[in-house]
Amino acid sequence: MYDVLIVGGGASGLAAACALAEPGRLRVAVLEKQPRVGRKLLSTGNGRCNLTNVNATPGHYHGARGAAARALKLCPPNDVLAFFERLGVPAVVDGEGRAYPMSNQAASVLDALRLYAVEHGCEIFTDCAVEDIAPLGKGAGGLTVRTADGRSMRARRAIVATGGLAAPKLGACGDGYRLLERLGHPTGARWPAIAALKVPADAVRGLKGLRAAGAIALWADGRLVREERGEILFADGGISGIAAMQLARGCGEALRAGKQCEVRLNLLDGWRDRALAGLRPEDARPADKSPFAQAEQMLRDRAKHLPARPVEDFLNGILPKRVGQAVARAAGISPMTRPAGSLDGAQLCALARALTEWRIPVAGTQGFEQAQVTAGGVRMDGFDWDTLASRRVPGLYAAGEVLDVDGDCGGFNLQWAWSSALIAARDILRNL
Repeated sequence: MYDVLIVGGGASGLAAACALAEPGRLRVAVLEKQPRVGRKLLSTGNGRCNLTNVNATPGHYHGARGAAARALKLCPPNDVLAFFERLGVPAVVDGEGRAYPMSNQAASVLDALRLYAVEHGCEIFTDCAVEDIAPLGKGAGGLTVRTADGRSMRARRAIVATGGLAAPKLGACGDGYRLLERLGHPTGARWPAIAALKVPADAVRGLKGLRAAGAIALWADGRLVREERGEILFADGGISGIAAMQLARGCGEALRAGKQCEVRLNLLDGWRDRALAGLRPEDARPADKSPFAQAEQMLRDRAKHLPARPVEDFLNGILPKRVGQAVARAAGISPMTRPAGSLDGAQLCALARALTEWRIPVAGTQGFEQAQVTAGGVRMDGFDWDTLASRRVPGLYAAGEVLDVDGDCGGFNLQWAWSSALIAARDILRNL
């Protein structure tokens, strides 16, 4: 009989394996469905593995936010960094609080987890899909884990750390939901989070691959849901970039509720502050509090200074050329060859509005194939938040993305993966 069987060899499963095997007195095994462990981990942080974020707070989490808050208290980012230091992976923290391995390679994080677990006696079984988990008979204690190839393995404790539905090409399949549902743990709705937004192709036609800095806000039925700032990346029939992808969770939730969604882009967000940064105080005119009014005045001045400039080139130097042309079309200005000096007050007003509040309908988000994380999952009310132990099945635990907790982009999801796994491991070590 094993002391602990861990179902899933991703971030949470491997972290739990290292923590449980470390004392060297428990028999631990990881059961991974894929040919190798940690495939999804290799893609995190653009291949650099954003280990955590030292600025993590409950406000960066969604779903069962209370459970995330408890995990941050019991296993904060500094605990996670200390854990990886023991594994031989020192971290470097950037100005945004994001922690990366000193090697700057996700592969070194995966290697450290795998090697440390094996060095401390943990067994790792790959190509080992788990079909069922069942409690042993009354009074016997422990659980039986049955695999697709007919094996039956018994353990005193089991941790389900199978991940969610995001990135199926990297192994995500949702097996954990089925396993936990059979054991009496209900699962709520699931949808993609941290994913690109789908918009009408005409709105962004010809803009594929272009980037612009600004603010992007999600509105649902005329109400602001969330606003983000940063780089906006245009794609075929979509808007991507971290700022836009952060809106996917709220967008999916609103669309599932039957609401009409749109994004509003302010492509001049903070432009005046940046433009005046190098001027002497006496050269800087007082700023109107309205971004729209600032943009309108700027365009009036620009049209007077460049009256012969055709509209198709009028915003050159402010925005990438094709983005500027798309904004002009959104403002209803035509033909594009007309000189800027011919624009009347209403047209300049419309162009200023498009620059600061370009409205684009949103039809949905990219699917799980392109999403970074799953929103929703197994409900947290069936687990003790202090231990991640099941309230329904003695000896059963769960950790990571399979549970109804997801975070913003920037290291917050891996923080939940590590902390939930380490909290479960600590409780098992206390009890065994």
